[in-house]
Formats: sequence, structure tokens, C-alpha cells
Amino acid sequence: MALFEAIVTGLQVLAMAMVAVYAIETLVLVVGLQRKFPTKRWKELPMISVVVAARNEEENIARCLDSLVKLDYPKEKLDIIIADDHSTDRTAEIIQDYVKRFPFVRYYAVQASDIKGKGNAIHQAVLISKGEFVLMTDADCAVQPTWAKETINYFTDETGLVCGITTPRSSRLFERVQEMNWTYLLSTGSAVAAIGYPIGGIGNNFSFRKRAYLDVGGYAKVRFSVTEDFALFQAIKKTTWKIAYPALRETQNITEPVQTVAELYKQQKRWILGGTSADWKSWITLLVGFCTHLLSALSFVMFPIKTALTMLAVKCGADALFLLTPLIRLRMLRLAPSFPFFELYQYLLIIFVPISLLFDRKIVWKGRVYG
Repeated sequence: MALFEAIVTGLQVLAMAMVAVYAIETLVLVVGLQRKFPTKRWKELPMISVVVAARNEEENIARCLDSLVKLDYPKEKLDIIIADDHSTDRTAEIIQDYVKRFPFVRYYAVQASDIKGKGNAIHQAVLISKGEFVLMTDADCAVQPTWAKETINYFTDETGLVCGITTPRSSRLFERVQEMNWTYLLSTGSAVAAIGYPIGGIGNNFSFRKRAYLDVGGYAKVRFSVTEDFALFQAIKKTTWKIAYPALRETQNITEPVQTVAELYKQQKRWILGGTSADWKSWITLLVGFCTHLLSALSFVMFPIKTALTMLAVKCGADALFLLTPLIRLRMLRLAPSFPFFELYQYLLIIFVPISLLFDRKIVWKGRVYG
């Protein structure tokens, strides 16, 4: 009995310590969000290429192209490349229509190569790009008119990579929870980059200096990952190029939410599996998050209810404090009423999806199977 009580007491101390570490870590991230990345004033805007890899995107590609052709950027310095990755629907036909109407839009049919997955389409498009800088988004995204011009401002002479915030559009609770989750994750990426420890960015708002891409050998040299954007991020991170990650409405892109729980699980599983190639600093952050959620959840069956509620309040309070800045900055305070559901989602996601990877590591993406 004494041994059991000692174990419970030890777990209680560990759980409270983890929640405290989580809260302190969050406060550091709140400070990080207040920092500004250096910018450059261009006397003359540079030539840029916008690269979009598309595979069977007939439902989305027109919306994406509609936003791209409206970019507030000199059209003579804009090179839009849509890399058609062996689509079997009307994707190519739709792209060709824009090519006819807009001279700065190009269609490229991706060729088979030794490079796997989406990275192959991106690599081939980058090799034919005309721009000094390459801005990437996805076929299911719509960009702000200010996206290109504002993103370019963050390319100082030392900067090789600039990431931005992307969030799903939302109308129902299931989608609003996704929108808040994307905001939380990507704002975390912005905050850690601001304090000097960049951990990752997302490929649908991912811009790099072409020279930096070639310096790491591009996707021809970067190790394959089911999250190819994360792999490229890690490769550039290891160079002397600096990384900027502003969390701004002017560079925010809008993507499509997933529609079912099954699709959401597949998406999150792919993200977490791709994140397993992170460095040790990122692993510490992931482990702190996992242990905090697991132990604070178990506290309701192992510890006094007052202790459990205190830990839950500290954890949720830290999350709310962190989210306040990006929700204000991105003008998304309308999501605030969804916060309790977001917290429940966080517990389910962070506890169960990593555990599921012990039994199921197969990834299906755009009809291709990996793992």
C-alpha cells in the first residue's frame, strides 16, 4: 500500500512539473510572437516564381489560379508555374485555359524520376523557374493579393527561407476547430523561429531563395519524407541561411478543411510521422506536449479532483494566452467560442495519434502509398 501511494505521489509530482514546464514554455512562445523578423526595403522588386504542384485538383485549381493572377506584384516580374503531377482529371485542361489568358502563367507536365512524391513535381518546377525567389503554395489554397510582395520583404541578404501562416476556411464547428489548430501549430512555428530555434514550416506557404534550394541539392538530395516541406526546411536550417516566419494577415493563405474525421486522422498522422525526423530540440518540445496532455488527462482518475482541475486550468490557460496574439493579428477572434472544443481535440490528437503510429505507419497521399 505504501509503495502504491509513493508511486501515485511521484506521478502527481511529475504531472504537475510537466504542466509547469508546459506553461513556462508557452510563456516563452508568447514572448517570441512579439518579436519581429528583419525586413528589406527593395529599391526594385525582384523576379519571383510561384510554384504549385497539382495532382487531380480539378475542384480546387481554378480558385487557386484566380487568387494568383490577382497578386499585387508587377506582372513582368511574376512567373507562375503549375506543375501537373500526372493528373487524370480535368486539372491540365483548366490550367491551360489560364495559360492562354495570362502570359505569366506556365503549365508544366511533371516527368517521372527517382525523386518520390510531391517533391519530384516541385524540384522540376524549381529547375525551370525564372525567379530569384520561389514562392510555394498548394493547389487547394487561395493567396492574399499582398502575399508575394509582403513575403519578399522578409528576404534580407542573409535569409534563405520565409514561411507564413495558412489556415483552413471554416463555417461549421468541425472546421473551426481545424482552423484554430492550424493557427496554434503554425504560430508556434513562428514563435520558435523568432527566438532562434526554427522547427518547421508548411509547404502551402513556403518561400525560398532559389540559391538556397540549390545549395542543399533540392529534393534530388534531400532525404525523402511524407512531409517534403518539413524535410526541405530541415535541410536549409542546417546551412548558414537564416529563416523568417512572420505570423501576419498580409501573408496568410487560406486552404480547404478536411471534411471527415477519417480524413483528419490521415492528415494528422502524416504530419506527425513526418515530424519524427526533427532534431532533438524539436523532440523535447513534442515530448513535453505529449506528456503534459497524457498526465493531465490521467490526473482525473489518479489524483484528487482539485489537483486535476488545477492542472487542466493551467494548461488551457497557457493555450488561451498563446492563441490570443495570432487570433488578434489574423483577425480571427470569431474562433474564440470554439476554444473548449479545440482543447478537447488537442487531447485526442496529441495522445492517440502518436500511439497509433506504433501500429499503423502507412500513409496514403493523392492516391500514392508510402510506408
